[in-house]
Amino acid sequence: MSCIDLLFGVGIIPATVAAQGVTATEQAEIAGPWHGRWTAPDGWIYEAVISLRVSGSGATSGEINWTLRKSPRPAEQGKVGMTGVESVRGNYYADTGTLILEGYEKNDPNGILGLDKYRLVVSDNHRTMGGITRHHNAWNSQFFLSK
Repeated sequence: MSCIDLLFGVGIIPATVAAQGVTATEQAEIAGPWHGRWTAPDGWIYEAVISLRVSGSGATSGEINWTLRKSPRPAEQGKVGMTGVESVRGNYYADTGTLILEGYEKNDPNGILGLDKYRLVVSDNHRTMGGITRHHNAWNSQFFLSK
C-alpha cells in the first residue's frame, strides 16, 4: 500500500499493524512545535501550533493550539480570534513518513473546536507536513504545517 493510499483513506492503517521503529533523530525532528493552517471547503480557517511527542515505536501524542481565523457562520463572527486546545494521539510510520492522528479531548471554553482525524505526510527533511482531515465525516479539509 502506498503512502498516497494511506493518506486518502483507501487503506487506513488498522490498529493491528505496528509502527516501524523511529530513530532518535527522527523523534527529535518530528517532536516540538509546528505552525500551520487548517482549512475546510465550506469556509473555516484556523491557525495551529502543534506540539508533538514521538516514541521509538512511533506512538505519537500532542496538543494542537487552535485559533479561529474565519467562520462561515454569521453567529460565530464574534469568536474569530478565540482559541482552544485539542489533544491528539496516534502513530508516526517512519517507513512511509505518514502521521495518523486522532483528537480525543479538547479544552474549548469558547466552543470553537471539534475533534478531528488527521492523515498527514511528513517531508523527507522533516520540516513540513500536510494532508487531509475528516471534518464532519468528509475527508475534504486540508492541514499544512512547517517547522
